[in-house]
Amino acid sequence: MKLLSYGVREFQARLGEALRAAGRGDRVVITSRGRAVAVLARPDADEPGDSPEDRRRKRLAAEGKLRLGKRGPAPPYRLPRVRGLARQLEADRR
Repeated sequence: MKLLSYGVREFQARLGEALRAAGRGDRVVITSRGRAVAVLARPDADEPGDSPEDRRRKRLAAEGKLRLGKRGPAPPYRLPRVRGLARQLEADRR
């Protein structure tokens, strides 16, 4: 996997070349005034710094064998509301 860098104007002139490079698996960095503003890569490309476990999870998710969760803490557990017969049985236990 190569890392290619294009300025904005050069990227506009070589769009087809950049897309083919990204399709091969290369990462294309688009810069404006020397600062990176975008990265062009295949959707299934690995992020730099992904661990082997992360790559394995992404591969399994792409195959449909695994569903990735959302990042962040799990919502707090809420007790289900008790209605009807269940409420009566709960009251009888007391």
